[in-house]
Amino acid sequence: MVLVLLLISAAGVSTTAASGGLPAPEFPQFIEFDVAEIEGRTFQVTVHSPMHPEDLPDANFSKLQIIPRNYRIVVTPGDSEEITVTVKNIDNRTISIDPTVIVSPHNEYVFDEDWIIILPAIGELDPDSEEEFAFMVEIPGDAECGHYNVQVAFTDDVEQTPYPTPRPNYINTFNLRVMVWKPPVMRVLPSHIYDRVEPGRVYDYQIHIENVGEEDVGIDPEIRDNEWYCGLDKTAPAFKDAAITIDAPPVVPAGGNAAVNLHLSVPAGAKGMYQGELDLNIDDREIAPEWYDEPSVRLGFEVWTQPTEPFLKAFTTETDARIAIELATNWWGRYGTCQSGSSHDEDPFFDVALAGPNGDAVLNLTGMVIRGSVNIGPANLDGSGRIPMPPPPPCLLWETGGTSVYNEGPGEYREHYIAATDSSIGDWELEILPHYVEEFEYTIEIGETG
Repeated sequence: MVLVLLLISAAGVSTTAASGGLPAPEFPQFIEFDVAEIEGRTFQVTVHSPMHPEDLPDANFSKLQIIPRNYRIVVTPGDSEEITVTVKNIDNRTISIDPTVIVSPHNEYVFDEDWIIILPAIGELDPDSEEEFAFMVEIPGDAECGHYNVQVAFTDDVEQTPYPTPRPNYINTFNLRVMVWKPPVMRVLPSHIYDRVEPGRVYDYQIHIENVGEEDVGIDPEIRDNEWYCGLDKTAPAFKDAAITIDAPPVVPAGGNAAVNLHLSVPAGAKGMYQGELDLNIDDREIAPEWYDEPSVRLGFEVWTQPTEPFLKAFTTETDARIAIELATNWWGRYGTCQSGSSHDEDPFFDVALAGPNGDAVLNLTGMVIRGSVNIGPANLDGSGRIPMPPPPPCLLWETGGTSVYNEGPGEYREHYIAATDSSIGDWELEILPHYVEEFEYTIEIGETG
């Protein structure tokens, strides 16, 4: 036999109160089921009579207006803050005021009654009069960081209910939420690493961490599961997490620095994108509590394969004039080629050929242009540099000392050729095979331009 209790609402059934003849609201009622047979759907039901307001104890209570009713403060251990609460008597009788601190023992972080002082401690309020109460909240230096909740009841009036409650629900209360926290002491650069990599090659990256706190902080970096990132485009990653190995110290000393080294070995035949995150696993709850994320480094790698077939462009000339070719590419393009320190990092260049009516023409390289941009100071630990707008350049360079930090940003690379031909009249075909280039532009100039 199984005993089942259901809580149902009888709000749709009106009952006439004996005293006034008006429909009296009914409270939820308990229905007890004595289940005798399950498969046959046979039930024996016992319905208990609802409890009406007239069956409750005296529902009279003191009526106070409390401004504010709810308040939230953010403090660090060892700090204090004063709050002013105004209480007004909106009843037609004098009310005795006795502020009492109510702390729930069921919260994860339990507020200590000794952390709050209330003045005046006791008094009376005549009808339409008000009183200002000063709340002094003092958090000790050894308090644990977290969210604390506390109530202050100005009277002992509690809400009457037709069912038992685990603890009284006071009516005239001020609700205070206290967030105890410490500012972060860890600096991590770069915040992300985006790079274009090639199958079968290896790349090395370095993440710098500074601890500006007064205590050593343990770390245990690991690659966080990239299942969430794969869900963005519903495709399998280019390679597994095991392709990335980590070398890091277990502790970042107080006032010191540490380097986390990432070694990426791209598997042969890898294709597509890899996106993940390096979780530093900082071993300090006060530095990385539950309400904000721990410092981490986002990772993004696009596996890039060097094209083997050139780009072809056919054109025709009707005059015997000079033919000039200019090629241009963005230095980093969309994702950027991160200078990771690997021996495989290369500057962009082109293999160019030009064939015409008399066969292959000689292309003479007459000029090159390398244009770049430099950001000064974003990684300066002395605080003299201006932090750039996100996202920062790929592979942000870091100097832990000194007065200058140079971070190279987007740029451009150009090559200029002039064809040596006997005659330029006729049909031509230009071949361009880019190397370490994500996108490029070409210009074919026929004849002299002013």
